[in-house]
Amino acid sequence: MSYIRETCGCCDCEKHCGAMDIVFVIDSSESVGLTNFTLEKNFVINTINRLGSMAPEPTSTTGTRVGVVQYSHNGTFESIRLDDPNINSMTAFKTAVKNLRWIAGGTFTPSALKYAYDNLIRDSKRARSKVSVVVVTDGRFDPRDDDNQLTYLCNDPAVVVNAIGIGDMFDTRHDSETLVSIACNKKDRATEMRRYSDLVADEFLEKMETVLCPDPVIKCPDLPCTSELDSAPCVARPVDLVFLLDGSERLGERNFLLVREFVQKVADRLVLARTRTDRERARLALMEFGKESENRVAFSLTHDPVQIVNNLTALQYLDSSSSVAPGIIHAINNILVRGSARQTRPNAEISFVFITDGVTNSDNLDEAISAMRRYEVVSTVIATGSDVDQEILTKLAMGDQHAIFKAEKFSDFLRSGMFDRFIQWVC
Repeated sequence: MSYIRETCGCCDCEKHCGAMDIVFVIDSSESVGLTNFTLEKNFVINTINRLGSMAPEPTSTTGTRVGVVQYSHNGTFESIRLDDPNINSMTAFKTAVKNLRWIAGGTFTPSALKYAYDNLIRDSKRARSKVSVVVVTDGRFDPRDDDNQLTYLCNDPAVVVNAIGIGDMFDTRHDSETLVSIACNKKDRATEMRRYSDLVADEFLEKMETVLCPDPVIKCPDLPCTSELDSAPCVARPVDLVFLLDGSERLGERNFLLVREFVQKVADRLVLARTRTDRERARLALMEFGKESENRVAFSLTHDPVQIVNNLTALQYLDSSSSVAPGIIHAINNILVRGSARQTRPNAEISFVFITDGVTNSDNLDEAISAMRRYEVVSTVIATGSDVDQEILTKLAMGDQHAIFKAEKFSDFLRSGMFDRFIQWVC
């Protein structure tokens, strides 16, 4: 692990990987979809989270510098540069990655590889640093693009390329050969997977950690480090955040009151949208679910702090049984859409935050998760106590273990360490 964390959320020991330049090239085409593009971004962030200290400035001879290229059709490539002086911390890097917006156009993979080298690597790589490129693609690229450029990165012996191919495109021999070509004909550096959620699975992140930083040095400071915080989270992009609260008897009256306090604290911390159609900032919604027919929308997506306060105060504890799948469908049909009209904002990240221990009726859960994917929802799970159903929590988190926040008691989430980590995650 990159960091050994205490429950307060601070790090004790830090991994150092030496001077290392990493460039991620991620597919932002229409065929990928917004949910999968979000998983690509989470993969980038989670991978770098494991690799220790960032370089304090672009010319530093130590630390990790990271660049990202997102690509679609020709002329739409966007990048976070290796030598960007503003990317000098994990917080700055994470914010820059989360601000990347899905392009949703065609796919010019070969040209994107050339762009990555010509614009991020060739003139800005450090003298003694290792350069690693990680390419994530679904395998489709426009036949008008020059496939000779698939091996463009291989012309520099100082560059190591790892290629990740996702989806059924790689069932055919031709597309498997394409992936190997991107990886400079080194089959051990070409990885095929079925689902984008596999990108953020712990075992794969551990593999990437070893590939990118095989010989780390662990350094422990004399004093505990402090967490970096964004002063104004969720500002530069639109986030529609929907809380789904398990109001079953297992929650308990005391935790129910703490959940209301937690949601209010989130609303107070985030910078809320200025209008219903604001293209930046956050809107919140809250729904409480119990047994199959018990689903209460406390408030739909709103930017009105007065409405949030009043409706939270009025929300009553169901003290019922739990059935999460009908709750998900109810949230989709009554918060994300009404009739045939979408209630979410264009280009907004739609985020479901489940507050549950996972001990719930799981009938039709797979169908409900599929519905979340269709509506391009990303998810986070908050769970407390030792008696949890990890399998259900993992399903609700769409396979991303980093999206599951656990604590012994819910009051822990109101403390600065855990709360700040949650805010950083959703923003």
